[in-house]
Amino acid sequence: MCACSLLLFAPRAAYAGPIEDAGKFPFVVPWSGFELQAGGVTDVSFLNSTPAGKNGFIVVRDGHFVEAGTWKRIRFLATNFAAKAAFPSHADADAVALRLARLGINLVRMHHMDNVDWGQDASIWDYAFKDRQHISAVQLERLDYLISAFKKNGIYVNLNLHVSRQFSEADGFPRSVQQITFGFDKRVDEFEPRMITLQKQYASQLLKHVNPYTGLAYCVDPAIAVVEINNENSLVGDPWANYGADLDTLPEPFRSELVAQWNHWLTSRYGNDEGLKRAWLAGVTPVGPGLLSATSHWTDEHQGDAGATLHVLDAADQSSPVSALPIHVHVDKTDGTDWHIQVHQTGLNLTEGATYTVSFEAKAESERNLPVNCGLDTADWHNIGLNVSAHLGTDWHKFQYTFTARNILAAHSRIALVPGGSVGSVWISNLQIHPGVSGAGLTSGQSLVMGNVDIPVSALKAQQDDWLRFLADTEQRYAAEMRAYLKDELGVRANIICSQISWGGATGFGREAEMDFADNHAYWQHPSFPHKPWDSEDWYIDNTPMVADLAAGRGGTFRGLAAYRVDGKPYTVSEYNHPAPNDYRAETTPLLATFAALQDWDAIYLFDYGDYGTGVANDRINGYFGISSDPAKTAFLPAAAMIFRNGGIAALPSTTLVVPTKSLTNPSVSFWPAGTMDSLFTAAFTVKVSPEAGASTHVRRQGANIDRPFVTRIENTKGSKPAYISDGSRAVCLVGYIGGNEFHLGGCSFRFAEFGNGFAAVTLTAMDSKPLAVSRHLLLTMVGKVENQGIVWNSKRTSIGSNWGKGPTVAEAIPVELTFASAGIKVWALDGSGKRAGAVPVEALNGSSSVRVGAQYRTLWYEISR
Repeated sequence: MCACSLLLFAPRAAYAGPIEDAGKFPFVVPWSGFELQAGGVTDVSFLNSTPAGKNGFIVVRDGHFVEAGTWKRIRFLATNFAAKAAFPSHADADAVALRLARLGINLVRMHHMDNVDWGQDASIWDYAFKDRQHISAVQLERLDYLISAFKKNGIYVNLNLHVSRQFSEADGFPRSVQQITFGFDKRVDEFEPRMITLQKQYASQLLKHVNPYTGLAYCVDPAIAVVEINNENSLVGDPWANYGADLDTLPEPFRSELVAQWNHWLTSRYGNDEGLKRAWLAGVTPVGPGLLSATSHWTDEHQGDAGATLHVLDAADQSSPVSALPIHVHVDKTDGTDWHIQVHQTGLNLTEGATYTVSFEAKAESERNLPVNCGLDTADWHNIGLNVSAHLGTDWHKFQYTFTARNILAAHSRIALVPGGSVGSVWISNLQIHPGVSGAGLTSGQSLVMGNVDIPVSALKAQQDDWLRFLADTEQRYAAEMRAYLKDELGVRANIICSQISWGGATGFGREAEMDFADNHAYWQHPSFPHKPWDSEDWYIDNTPMVADLAAGRGGTFRGLAAYRVDGKPYTVSEYNHPAPNDYRAETTPLLATFAALQDWDAIYLFDYGDYGTGVANDRINGYFGISSDPAKTAFLPAAAMIFRNGGIAALPSTTLVVPTKSLTNPSVSFWPAGTMDSLFTAAFTVKVSPEAGASTHVRRQGANIDRPFVTRIENTKGSKPAYISDGSRAVCLVGYIGGNEFHLGGCSFRFAEFGNGFAAVTLTAMDSKPLAVSRHLLLTMVGKVENQGIVWNSKRTSIGSNWGKGPTVAEAIPVELTFASAGIKVWALDGSGKRAGAVPVEALNGSSSVRVGAQYRTLWYEISR
């Protein structure tokens, strides 16, 4: 058997004969490890060395995690314990730790422990105090015992520091701290001195604490593999909020603190006002005539459930004859997404790298914000340099913004004004855009000497570049300060990151450059909340499979994840999920495990484990993310452990590219070579980036397999519906529309009858680490739809509201005939605990063995032996 290949295709051959009518049956994996079959084919606890840390600290060598005592590489199949899950009773801790080990998990990320308002049983803080600076002795003892139970079972721990802590007046801040709009005070906590001091205080309280059940402080316990400084955080910002934006809205005194640091940075860089002016105004486009006139056509756009009317007014209603005609927009219905109502001037022919000034006058029926941006007027509609928000009052006011055009398309730029955030009327007059600068750079009264050079909102390219460099430098300084505190003052031995590397775009490489590894997060079709965040009734998912997105060449979650691997560092993904109730979420675990194995990642975490234990409905899916009681994900954990942790599918070899280091100073830069993002497994999709001192940066990518070509293809047969296949020597994975089709993998033929929508995930895994052709113990896992009983979908099958139904979970049967190219095969159907529920008849055929399984066996697991 060759090492592996990965295919995306709709197979040519179809098997039309009926095997067993597809049906549904209850299937639950018990929540307690004491109820799982010890030593059975689904028990992979033998992969864990006990106790965790037995072979020394987890350290980095040759770009991967290894045990310091053996120099043996270690990979992690992991999950997240969030909030209440981190503080169970002793009995529940023992039961859940054993369950994780038997299912193949060897690392748990302790997440959201620092939340401030989710209740005492879900938080580490002592609610007897108004501040959030006192750790609860009761909660800490529960955490201590849980971690000791993990350690006993060979499970390592990732401790998160700032996740959801929110600062208040009780923590010594002014009342205005409540007006910070960034969730959990993120971004601000990377530059505000007292917030940083309190983060250090909490780190000391937690990491210097001695766990009475292990006798070790967390800072020196080899079972603590990772410490994360600040979850999902970047002062630079995120692309969906526009890098560098919104910091001008900070309340005082936080805004003034940031402005002071900005002025200090500018003074260090330019020395005085003259040097600053020369730098910011160098190469600015000369002022030219406006691009709009009374003949410029207004267009409007409505999406979703939003509604508005656009009226173009008479030219007499404006002061300038050389501009677009005035308009009145009345929004009568919003749907929670402001850009679902827009008005535009389209077809503008801008010049790449040129400077432009946009100006207009506006008023509103009542105070409101009006987002204004410039972007393409055709797919992919990306922003080309301007993304601001004008605050409108009930009287006319003039607004003026300057930007540098970037990534333009000839004759396809537009100005978009976005009134869809609230109902009511907006009037806009004298809209114009012209080349050149009007009032940009240092404005009247601003000076470095006075320290009042403000946060740039309407900015020249040089000015905006400086702002982004300042933000990147500031958060790099924060990251370095926190790492030094953890390592040098607290003596932390664990591997440290600041935050997830893609937060801040390309600048994340710089922030994480001195960290021990690189980490990322991704979700396929995360729930959307159109009106109120986390509304339990009003939400939706798109409910489509990621396999289809991979087959279409768009890359699903993997495109973004692959692009942030760093050469010379371990790569982990500490949050990943295809949230329930997506009909196709059985693809989650096998897709992640096989792709991570191919790309040689070092840890993959499913988010999150969810509710568990005494008093919890452990036989039903309890929300979007919890994997604990979702067989669509949990059933694949033993196979994932063998595929990813144990090398059931081998990594592809790599080649090297080179990227200029300066490319990493701009968060939105696309530093992949042209054309390399067009296909799923081309160079950029598998690239590794390595920030180094000097003129260039090395990047590494997985390339062709030495033994077999690394092939990606789509064949438009059987309805053009795809299947993903990973064919390794010790494991095979098949995900997609497999109903009515035949596949030959791992020395076995799979002939599937038609069932449901035909979509399922299948793994066949050697559980004795031998090649599939000679393995004596194999596990077959097959999962289609899994859902609670009694749920009711909406008409579009995109939401179930708050009606999550009841247990036990019900699974869809996958009818298949398997033929093995050897005799002496034995097959057993397993129950949810992994115990043999009964033998399955096997037919001998000229030295081969054939078996048919389906709904009659009421299981997702089959044990196969020779």
